[in-house]
Formats: sequence, structure tokens, C-alpha cells
Amino acid sequence: MDIKSTSLSVKKALDNKMISSNSSRLIEVHEIKPEDFNARVEVAAVYVEVHDKVLFLQISKQKKEGGLWGVPAGKQESNETPQQASIRELYEETGIKLENHLHPKFVGTLYIRKPDLDYNYHVFHAKFTTTPTVIISNEHQSYKWVSMNEINTISLMAGAKEALDYCVKLTSSKVRTDASVNVYLVLRKDDKILLHLRKNTGYCDGLYGLVSGHVENGESAVSSIIREAAEEAGILIKSSDLNVVHMMHRQTNRSNVDIFFECCVWDKLITNKEPEKCEELKFYPLNKLPNNMVNYINDALRCILKSKIYSEEGWK
Repeated sequence: MDIKSTSLSVKKALDNKMISSNSSRLIEVHEIKPEDFNARVEVAAVYVEVHDKVLFLQISKQKKEGGLWGVPAGKQESNETPQQASIRELYEETGIKLENHLHPKFVGTLYIRKPDLDYNYHVFHAKFTTTPTVIISNEHQSYKWVSMNEINTISLMAGAKEALDYCVKLTSSKVRTDASVNVYLVLRKDDKILLHLRKNTGYCDGLYGLVSGHVENGESAVSSIIREAAEEAGILIKSSDLNVVHMMHRQTNRSNVDIFFECCVWDKLITNKEPEKCEELKFYPLNKLPNNMVNYINDALRCILKSKIYSEEGWK
């Protein structure tokens, strides 16, 4: 599902300046929300980058703006966050499935005005070190990896160049690393820890890991692990009962900073709150873990046994 502009021109409101092209109909792309702006739709877009090139999709001839090019994007559903919508749309339109903890980075929101519709355009950036396989949907007829020097060689949808410039400006000027911050709960009961058997996630299914999650935009690591503990295991933990026992800097398709929190005190009974993604929650001795462990989590737990506070994986 996507929102594509039918206009052939664009005007851009940036730093109190308006840039427009010649046409009888206009689409406005604002970085700052206009006072009379009333968004009725939320759209999420993913700028997939590898080797300084961005993935563009050519719209199917049967659709409006057929033959023009844009990035993977679509309308956010009622039960989704913008980030969840971006991950889903990317998979539906390109077959690229972002593995657990490889979420796209939120760049910012543009405020787009068509003659009959205002909508928020949430921009996400996913940077890969190797070129992912692309399988386009029937909404598109082709795809291409395009550098900024080549951008004028393809015919873009209205507003696409302005949105690309916005993404490039913020990702190049603000971000020194695209590290994803991930948190893990080492919940201890005597000499045992709680493990989480993964299923139906598309990442390390059938392997044991920990209650864990991705730190969301605007959220602290401590707040994140408290939230994940409630969402995945149904328990309440306090920040005062958390201790950092290990940190891992891990390189996969992106840079990851993994923070492992130990906790020995909690409220409420442990309950599998996500049975569609978790086969079981079960305590195992820390010195006798199952053979089917997620590799890097197993390595981190071995480090914890040795009181080693920091490790690295995946770096050449």
C-alpha cells in the first residue's frame, strides 16, 4: 500500500524559503510543520543505502505515476508504529527483511501537502555493508541502485528528490555511526537465568536468547529493558534493581551496541506474553546452557561468567 503523488511539480519549504517548479498543481514538502497542517495519513519510507547508492523502485505502468521512481514507502496501518510500517513496507515491496535488532534508523519527519491531502512522511535510513537481494512486488516493474551523481538519470516521483536531499543532509551531517542500541535482560534466579526460545521471527528461530529488544527513538536503555521485560515476560522490574554486566560492540549488516542488564528481583509471575514469537521462557543454569543458543548471546553469557565487562564480535 502506498501514497504516491500525482502532481508533476514540487515546491519545498525549508528555512523559510519556498522552491517550486512550473506547474498548475503543487506539492509542498516542508521540514517545519505548517501552522494549518492537518495530517490525515501517516506514511513511512526507507532509504536503503549500500556503497553510497540508494535503492529506487520504478512504479508499475498500471499505477498512477507509472514509470517514475521512488524509494520503498507506504501507508502506516492503525496498529503500527512508523518504524514497524517502514520494516513491513520494505519487505513487501523489495523482499528485504531486516533481521532482529537491524531496524532502520529514524531520520526525521517531513510534512507533505497535496492539493487535497496533508500527510506526515516519516523518513528511515537502513545502511548495509553488502548488497541485499531485491525481489520487487507487482506494484513495481524494476529497481536500481542509484548514487547522488546519477540521480538525474532517472525520472523521480514528485517530491522524491526533496525527500532524498533531506535524508542525505541529516544522515551525513548528524550521524557518525549508524549503531543500533540493543538491550538484553539477564534475569537470575539463584544460579539460573531466564532464556527465551525464538520462533516465527525470521531471525535465529529455534535458538535460545534472552528477553531483549531495540532501544526506540527517544528512549533510554534502562527504560527500554523495563518495557521489554513487561512486554515479553509480563514482569515489572525497577531501574534500581538493574546492573550492567556486559557490553558488546558487534558488527553485522550494521554496527550494534548490545547492553546486558542483570536483574535478580522482579514483581509478577513470569508469563510468555508473546507466544507467537516465543516457544517458551525457561530458567537454565548459567554454566550449563542449551546447545541451541544464539551465538553472540552465548558468547556474551560466557563473558559474564568470567566477569568480563566488554567484548567485540564481527569486526575485521
